[in-house]
Amino acid sequence: MKKVQIYLKNTKEPTEILGDRIDILEYERDGIEYYQIRYFRKGFSKSIYIEKRDVKKVIEQE
Repeated sequence: MKKVQIYLKNTKEPTEILGDRIDILEYERDGIEYYQIRYFRKGFSKSIYIEKRDVKKVIEQE
């Protein structure tokens, strides 16, 4: 199982996402840049969109 920790501005603790597979994509809409974090668990997928300017650091772990 893969794990991604996302450190956001103004928060001390990271947001953790777990999944069998995790894809981190860069996405732009209406001139705003986002990270699309798509994760898969037991055959189902879910996407989260986070504005790039709000992210301090992304750490991927196996």
